Amino acid sequence: MDALPSIIDDIANRADDFLVEKSDRKEARATIAGLLASEYPEVAPKDYAAVVKAVMAILEKEDFFGTEFAGDSWHDSDDDSEE
Repeated sequence: MDALPSIIDDIANRADDFLVEKSDRKEARATIAGLLASEYPEVAPKDYAAVVKAVMAILEKEDFFGTEFAGDSWHDSDDDSEE
């Protein structure tokens, strides 16, 4: 399906909205699959895994599940001065 790249980008770009309280990757994958099924019924079920995998790869590259949401433990404040 030619529309898969745009669907993948759309889902990845909206991840902040629908993965707000999802704490782990397994939960995120299930949520992405559910969103795909409800919002993109034209996507063949055989393509679901590839779409979910591609969205997760984008989120991993953006450190969606990493330190970004936990804060930077090496930097306590916005003050860049050294003590």
